[in-house]
Amino acid sequence: MSTQSRVKSVLVVPAILLTGFLILGTACAAAAIPLKIEVLSSQSGRITGGDALVSVTAPSSAAKNRMVVRLNGRIVTSSLANDPDHSTRKKGLISGMWKGRNWITAWTSGQESATRLPVYNSSRQGPVFSGTHQTPFYCTTEQLGLGPAQDSNCFAPTRVAWYYRASDNTFKPLASPTDRPSDLVQTTTRTGQVVDYVVRVETGVINRAVYNFATLAAGGQAGNGWNGRFVYLYGGGCSAGHQQGVGVPNALDNDLLSRGFVVLNSSLNVFNTTCNDVISAETTSLVKEHAIEELGKADVWTVGQGGSGGSIQVQMIAQNYPGLLDGINPGASFPDNSAPDYPDCRLLLNYFTNTTAGQALSNAQKRAITGMTSNENGGCGPLSAGADVVRAQEGCVETVVPVSVIFDPLTNPGGVRCDLWDNMINVYGADPATGYARRTLDNVGVQYGLQALQSGAINMKRFLDLNEKVGGYDNNGNFQTARSVSDSDALKTSYQTGRIQQGAGGFTEVPIVDVRNYQDDAAAGNVHQYVNTYRTRARLDRFNGNHDNQVMFRASGGPNVRAMNDAAIDTLSSWLDSIAADHSSKSLAKKVVDNKPADAVDACWIGGNRINGVAKIGDTNTCETTYSPHLLPVNVAGKPLDSITAKCTLRPVNPVDYGSPTPEQITRLGQIFPDGVCDWSKAGPEETTVEGTDISFGPSHSAGDANRHLGLKLNRYKVNRSRKGGRVKATATLGNCPAVTWQKVRFERLLMKGRKWVWKNIGSKMVTGSKCQASLTVRKIRSRTRLRARTLAITGFKAANSKTRIVNVKKPKRHRH
Repeated sequence: MSTQSRVKSVLVVPAILLTGFLILGTACAAAAIPLKIEVLSSQSGRITGGDALVSVTAPSSAAKNRMVVRLNGRIVTSSLANDPDHSTRKKGLISGMWKGRNWITAWTSGQESATRLPVYNSSRQGPVFSGTHQTPFYCTTEQLGLGPAQDSNCFAPTRVAWYYRASDNTFKPLASPTDRPSDLVQTTTRTGQVVDYVVRVETGVINRAVYNFATLAAGGQAGNGWNGRFVYLYGGGCSAGHQQGVGVPNALDNDLLSRGFVVLNSSLNVFNTTCNDVISAETTSLVKEHAIEELGKADVWTVGQGGSGGSIQVQMIAQNYPGLLDGINPGASFPDNSAPDYPDCRLLLNYFTNTTAGQALSNAQKRAITGMTSNENGGCGPLSAGADVVRAQEGCVETVVPVSVIFDPLTNPGGVRCDLWDNMINVYGADPATGYARRTLDNVGVQYGLQALQSGAINMKRFLDLNEKVGGYDNNGNFQTARSVSDSDALKTSYQTGRIQQGAGGFTEVPIVDVRNYQDDAAAGNVHQYVNTYRTRARLDRFNGNHDNQVMFRASGGPNVRAMNDAAIDTLSSWLDSIAADHSSKSLAKKVVDNKPADAVDACWIGGNRINGVAKIGDTNTCETTYSPHLLPVNVAGKPLDSITAKCTLRPVNPVDYGSPTPEQITRLGQIFPDGVCDWSKAGPEETTVEGTDISFGPSHSAGDANRHLGLKLNRYKVNRSRKGGRVKATATLGNCPAVTWQKVRFERLLMKGRKWVWKNIGSKMVTGSKCQASLTVRKIRSRTRLRARTLAITGFKAANSKTRIVNVKKPKRHRH
């Protein structure tokens, strides 16, 4: 063998040894990385129905194959299977959870301790975080195609129907999901998959709502053709609840299903069922959870799409319950449920029609007071009609909620109160003096028609008469001569809990493509005034310094509106796909801005053509001049677009604001506004920022931490004296078993340190086995020794200490001579 060959042979052995050490080191390092447990179907605190789609990710494939997963101590590893999308992950449906708090734990060999995830399970019929169920509650399962309700939660058996898309561009029933009728067409999804256009529609009851869950299901396989994304539909209107609903958005939406989206909706995501955005958020969570569990896979992202009252829901959910919706597509939008335009218009319409001076106003003068363009009462008719929910005896759907049970101050004072605030009494709380919900409605100091006066559209005499007689509402929503006065606690709650849109919480973490079917110029007026979207934008600019996550599209006329809506969902989809593909460490809000597509800019559609044009009041681009926004009564009264003030701060009357009023007119102003007029430059009373997200209004999920028993036994309590010292085996038993499996127990020995006795850690062992025990051999016992065991507090369990155990040393035997 040559010298060179010998050298090579000598070097090979250390290289092999080094490789072995590297492999061993890598394995040890991987074992040191804890397992990761995730609930894929919902937040861990919002599990319902006793089951959840769960994933456990290991540091390596070997660790994944050795992992053991438990639910409340019961081994459930077999419920999980290898995840084809992640080589080191298992996932599956874990069932059998008890009501309340549960613990999922996972461990694999080499780990020093288990990973624990507390989860909270509630009824699939709620409530989860919306507070006490509203009663009475009237079921409509028969009207919605499910047959009679079977309990007080309006449950009815789930039904599944199959449809196919026919060559005549209609959906037709399909007798068997595997049938292929001759007129069946195929669709190409947005991911490029070509499948038979077969749709599975599931209808059932979740959270007391009738839900629809529609997905492509080529060949009868649910989800075959699904593009991995959800679109959740929200309906408009506004009523005070106490019923399950009389309609849901159409789940057979060709524009969405043909692209491969799963389409979700429910009757409690329709504001005309219940004008309560918290219940809407809760229902969204539960319906999404069910769909994910059925599909066996979490969505990549979810878009919330809704017009009018639906726009309020998606925008409030985005701010207050982040993560439920990843992007939103509001239409005919309002910023939130706090706008005073409906009640203001009812007051103004009452003035226009029921007072001598109001009847004498010209249409031009009425328009100047309302800010809108209609020649019929300044456009206030539709908005006034929508103010039903201001009145405690008017805001329910009386075709479902019997008139006999509805509140009447004289004939039925204990009846169902059908107003917006009582519908959300879990949020606003009850006034202890009346038992009614606290109200936020307030128009003290509001100077209706102020800009109309300043522009010369009305004179001082008409301005004074208007503000003297416009009045307000009492606690039942009936007209009164005095102005409406809000409850200070309700005001504080509305700001702190996010009932007023501030662009806060998760709002900057969602891309927004707002669409507007322009109707400002409707002859009879229209509630969907375009200025509302500008209000949202103004608030974003005020509170966040920009509106980079919001795009405004507008159009009018069927072909233009269809083209706009198609562009909106495609733009939003591309935007969300780019965000999902961004695995950088940037914040989600930064990812939203950095991944904005080039076509995500303000635009309008005219004559079938897209025209880009900034949505900015006063700009002269074609979009702005064609689809101009107008004002609303409170803006004419001086309230800025970016204001969130529900009750204004007052200042003294200043004659300069009114031109050259006479002394008599100044005196009358003081009589009409004895406490002053609105100072819109200042924050209103109780006005503050949103306190946080994911706020629960009940039931409480606080179960407290459970006590544990930690026993300690020794295999002997006396040892022989010797130079090496004796030894004993200490065994700790930890309860509650088996829920506490894979927790560390620390063994301690009392030793002298300086002049003090201190407990010293002599070793930690993991609790394992069917008896939840851990053992340690204590050596070098040469004198009387005290031992104990301890375990630290973990989620759901308090710390525990064992009793002190004493080991004595036998005295040496004396030999007689």
